[in-house]
Amino acid sequence: MIFFKHLFVKVIRLNNWFLLLSTFTLVLASSYFIYFLEPDTFADPFEGLWWTMTTVTTVGYGDVSPTTGPGKIFAMFLYIIGIGIMTIFIGKAIDFLSVRKRLKEAGKLNITTEDHIILINWTKKASITLDELLKTFEDISIVIIDEAVSKIPILHEQVEFVHGNPANTDVLFQANLLKSKSVMVFASEDSVATSQADGQTLLIATTLESIGKEYEKNIYTICEVLESRHIKAFQHVSVEEFITANDTAAHLAARSILYNGSSEIIRQLTSNTAYDLYSISKKDTWQTYDDARSDLAAQGAMLISNGNDLSIIKQLSAPIPNDAKLFIICDESAYEKIIS
Repeated sequence: MIFFKHLFVKVIRLNNWFLLLSTFTLVLASSYFIYFLEPDTFADPFEGLWWTMTTVTTVGYGDVSPTTGPGKIFAMFLYIIGIGIMTIFIGKAIDFLSVRKRLKEAGKLNITTEDHIILINWTKKASITLDELLKTFEDISIVIIDEAVSKIPILHEQVEFVHGNPANTDVLFQANLLKSKSVMVFASEDSVATSQADGQTLLIATTLESIGKEYEKNIYTICEVLESRHIKAFQHVSVEEFITANDTAAHLAARSILYNGSSEIIRQLTSNTAYDLYSISKKDTWQTYDDARSDLAAQGAMLISNGNDLSIIKQLSAPIPNDAKLFIICDESAYEKIIS
């Protein structure tokens, strides 16, 4: 017993790959050895493999078993050595999965997901955005980067987490930045001054732009800017889009006072309601914006803009560029009909 105790202690301390190789070697060797000892009982090595697996996993179906003395002696050896090694192997496998789960929740693992959305800084707005994305897109993958929280803020099969400073290039690479679809940077809620929060956001945006230039990769970046007067600084680092939450709320409040009901229209377009904002490409049958507007109206959709250009309403006779990104308002059924 002392011998076996020392043996199993040494096995536990073995390298995981060596233990894996030893376990498979023992199972395969035992399958052939029992077939060699009792060819009448075990018709082929596969029959020996079946008996070996049911033995070392302690299932013991009993449908086939050794009948000779040498076979039974080998079976007793397998009971002691094989079952012990298999138990240690299974225990280490479970421990590995458990450790990996803890590391994943703590944001310590490298992200291998591709075509994902990266949300930087976990705030209330980030939480609302994440919830909306998960409700709208069934197969979307999202990676959250934050330094303040030490554990993944939401457990979901489509959400992964990276813990660290988002202005650190190593952290961004850990989130598989170069394979991402787009990045959304939320303004920090920890800062007292809005200028300080925008400064932190600008630092992250500058880091993203420098990585994009170095690797010749267009990183589509959206930033939450608390004060619109800071937008020029973000334009200087080629940020594609801005969300000015504070200014937008103030302008919306003023319009709601002047034109009652206008805020409800915006609320419906930014909520998970029947009518929503969608993006479509140009169809071959559309030559001008007027062609697109008439066809879309017949299908229950309203043409709004080409990208961020709302002035197309004044140039309906103008030709539509082939790379146009047309935005429309409609319900989901009309959108599905249009894109099909």
